[in-house]
Amino acid sequence: MFYADDIDGKKVFKSDLLSDVEHFFTTREICLFSKDKDMSANRKLVEDYLGEQMATNQPVHGVDIAKVEDGKYFYTSTDGMLIEKGAAFMNFGDCTPLVFSFGKGAMIAHAGWRGTAQGMAKVAVKRICDEYGIKPQDIKVAIGPAICLDCYEVGQEVYDALSVTVKEKRLGFVQKNGKYFVGLKEINKNQLIECGVTQIDVCPYCTACGEKLFYSYRYEHTGYRHSAVVKV
Repeated sequence: MFYADDIDGKKVFKSDLLSDVEHFFTTREICLFSKDKDMSANRKLVEDYLGEQMATNQPVHGVDIAKVEDGKYFYTSTDGMLIEKGAAFMNFGDCTPLVFSFGKGAMIAHAGWRGTAQGMAKVAVKRICDEYGIKPQDIKVAIGPAICLDCYEVGQEVYDALSVTVKEKRLGFVQKNGKYFVGLKEINKNQLIECGVTQIDVCPYCTACGEKLFYSYRYEHTGYRHSAVVKV
C-alpha cells in the first residue's frame, strides 16, 4: 500500500511493499527537475537526506536500461536505471514510474505509452532475472503515480499498439462514444503479472485529476516534473 511520508516537511509517497529499499515518489512540494526553474536546492535537500549524490537520466521513451556506475551521474538515451549500489532519480510528467526491488539491487524504469507498447516492464524483469539469477516471483514492483484511465484519451493507433502487449484486456482499456482510453498503470501491472511477477503495489493517485498532488504535462503543459527516487 502507498502511504505519505515527508522530507523536511515536504510530502512524498512510499510503498510498504518496498520496505527493504529506500525509495519515494516526490510531489509538487519537492520538485527535483523543471525545464523552467533551477531545482538544485531541492536535489541537494534530497541528497543530504539520502547521504548520496544521485544519478539521473535522459529518457527517450524506449526500453534501454543502463547500470549505474560508481562516479557516473548522468545517463543519456536510457529509460531504465539498474542500481546495485548508490542512488538515482528519474523524472515523470504523466508517464508510469516503475520501481523494482529484488534483494541484490533495485531499478527505476520509465514507461510512457511508447515504452509500455515496447514492453518496458517485461524487458526490465527479463534483465533482472537474466543478470542476477532471480525468479520473477521474487521481484517486488511499485507502480508509481501516473495518468489514469479516465484522463488518458488516445488515438486508435496507440490503443491498438498497447492492446497487443497483454492477454488480459478487461482492465486498462475502454472505448466509449467513439473515443479510446488507456490506463498505463493497469497495463503495466498486467505485463508484470504475465511475465511471472506476483508482488505488485499500484499507486492510487492520478497525475491529472483528483488532489493535484503531482504535475501533469498533458493537462498543464508544464516544464515541472515529479520523480521516483531509489537508494540501494
